[in-house]
Amino acid sequence: MAEQQALNRALTMTSATAISTGLAFAAINFLGMAQLLGYISGPMSWIAVLVGGLLILGVRALFSELNGMYPSAAGIRRWMSRAMNDRLALIITLTYMTAIVLVIAADAFIIGEAIAHAFNNGHIVAIVYVAVLLIAATWLNLRGIKLAGAAEVIVTSLVVIATMVVGAVAIFHHGPAPAGPAASGSPVQALVLGIFLYTGFEWITANAEEVVRPKIIPRAMLAAIIVLAVSQTIFTVAMGLTVGPHGRATAYPQLLVAQRVMGHTGMLLMLGVTALTAANTFNGGFVSMSRFMYALAREGKLPRALTRLNDRAVPVLPVCILGMSSLVLAVVVAVTGSWVMVVSVCAALEMMIYAAAGYVVWRLRRREPGAERPFRLAAGRPLALAFAVVFGILALVSSVTVGKQTSVTPLLLLISVTGLVTVYVFICVPRLERREAAELAARRSARAAARAAQKANGSSP
Repeated sequence: MAEQQALNRALTMTSATAISTGLAFAAINFLGMAQLLGYISGPMSWIAVLVGGLLILGVRALFSELNGMYPSAAGIRRWMSRAMNDRLALIITLTYMTAIVLVIAADAFIIGEAIAHAFNNGHIVAIVYVAVLLIAATWLNLRGIKLAGAAEVIVTSLVVIATMVVGAVAIFHHGPAPAGPAASGSPVQALVLGIFLYTGFEWITANAEEVVRPKIIPRAMLAAIIVLAVSQTIFTVAMGLTVGPHGRATAYPQLLVAQRVMGHTGMLLMLGVTALTAANTFNGGFVSMSRFMYALAREGKLPRALTRLNDRAVPVLPVCILGMSSLVLAVVVAVTGSWVMVVSVCAALEMMIYAAAGYVVWRLRRREPGAERPFRLAAGRPLALAFAVVFGILALVSSVTVGKQTSVTPLLLLISVTGLVTVYVFICVPRLERREAAELAARRSARAAARAAQKANGSSP
């Protein structure tokens, strides 16, 4: 039997921080900022962003403890399966995977809309641009984790610096500020959107088998949260001071911010930032998501073909599947114009997994009290349970809200996805497991027969 190929441990602290930051700082975040400003005025929007950041620090502690216990590319599924039924854990994690694909697809749509606005191109031309970006991200990922990580450092740095510069210019040189939201704004929904601006930072845990040292993961998440808090607070306030409700209802409010304070040149600069943000999300999302798919296939939960690595230790098929599915979903979002709903669905999925992380820490502290924990959540079980309850409520709020309207469409979509995943888990996964067990038994029999033949040949005169 051939030895199982392994992922390449090449991610440094800098690369891991860039991936964690880049995954969270997606182009869809600009739409999240715009929606947040529907609930709180621009000068005060920093409160929602920073309070969201404080709660995210708690999420980082949850994921750091669990990642330290189970540092695997499929860590999320592994630690969930230790605290609950294995089938239920698989359903939750596979449903959670859709959040990553949705963010990539939404970012693809946003860059397409931004390009169409800037150059007065049709949507067909914009889709061609998006396809080129996705192909580039796919090619870059297939070249190996080292190159993908280096690219993430460069692109993330450019995105963060440019966003902060444009935001600072807008804050200090804006004209008359647009009117704030009506007094009926919901502080809970504002908090959900404040948290949404950080979501995705935890996906770096899927690269636990590729960092040069395990302790890099929790440190990278902390550094990413700090960078995100500063950069997104600045730009959210800037957007609130420069763009009114009509502009915030578009798919490219960030372009309007730059155009308002820096003219056409500023708009083109922000278009470049948006393109880099989308490319960043494509690259980082492919890096993390493909490793997660690889790890699940390695455990026999997805088809074995997904475990094949190229000569640069990259799971080829998962990367290609992600590229194609992202393009298809981007077209669907463009045709349906459902980008506002995508924000709600992604927020609900992220809040769900944060609630699950709190529950798992609470459960494992009791079930496995003696397990090694390189990182421990302060206050232990009570705080973990509090996080589970709070994020569970926020997940429910997100799932029945689209923009400022109450709608069950996100909830129905989530139920539909969960239903499809459940069918897969209870029908397809057992077949994969039986096939894997049969192949393993066949390999063992072949090895036993080979040893018996070798022994017989050695004993013959």
